[in-house]
Amino acid sequence: MGEGEPDSPRQTSESALITEALLHCRGVGRARLGHLHDLGIRTWADAVDLVDQVPESYRSSLLEECSRCLDALQRRDVRYFVERLVPQDKWRIVAEFLDQASFFDIETSGLEYDAEITVIACWHQGQLHTFVEHENLDDFLTLLDDITVIASFNGSSFDVPRILDYFHIPELPCPHIDLRWSCYHKGLIGRLESIAHQLGISRPCDLQDIDGKIAVQLWQRWRSQGDNNARSKLIRYCAGDVLLLVMLANRLASRRASRDAALWSQLPHEGNICMSRNEPIKVPHPHFHMPFGSASPSRMRGLRKSVTG
Repeated sequence: MGEGEPDSPRQTSESALITEALLHCRGVGRARLGHLHDLGIRTWADAVDLVDQVPESYRSSLLEECSRCLDALQRRDVRYFVERLVPQDKWRIVAEFLDQASFFDIETSGLEYDAEITVIACWHQGQLHTFVEHENLDDFLTLLDDITVIASFNGSSFDVPRILDYFHIPELPCPHIDLRWSCYHKGLIGRLESIAHQLGISRPCDLQDIDGKIAVQLWQRWRSQGDNNARSKLIRYCAGDVLLLVMLANRLASRRASRDAALWSQLPHEGNICMSRNEPIKVPHPHFHMPFGSASPSRMRGLRKSVTG
């Protein structure tokens, strides 16, 4: 967990509509947002339709940005909103693009910043994927090429920098949303497990007492002693945190909690975690746009293997 939280979160009951995100528009702060609401302007479409009612001092900039937002929404351009919306409104992106979102978490060999990645778990297109160091960790690069938008908890400070450093890539090929800050601006503060508890979400009993320090010990037991049970527990713990993220996103998007049981059923059982991955990773269509061209993560994976053997 990183430090440096803003001073005053607010728990709100705002509509989840992404079209109500206006604070990123130039010249619009909290006071002007309230004035726009008084004028009946709550969405981008309202701003376009009622533009003559907007004060002239920021009428043009508001019209231009709202028109761009409507165009981006029609194109389902999630990257535009990730890059443009203010932190207070980024939870709206989760609500709008939830069905297209993937979620990930990592475990490392220690608590130091330069510790090696040991396990990655990712929920993608309704399936849980796990990747383990010395086995199939590089396969995560292939999966990244197929992801529309990826979410984490505190990933901006920890998971994403570790991914970029480990795989030697300049940035993720897909937009990233840090749910820690989406939660913060909804008045939910603390570690993932604490926030989940506030929302009535509990991990399975065998995972409730495991934290990052114990995860490191599990990895050490697996590598030094060949303890398969420790390996399985570590993977199950990482996968459990990813499923917590999915449930948390459902709550942020005001989705019903009825899916929780179905999600937990996807959690690998300790005795059923294979030593290596057998099912193939879905490879993007050849015409799928790769943000890095010849330097896409999947190609970098091939180059890494050609160098390391």
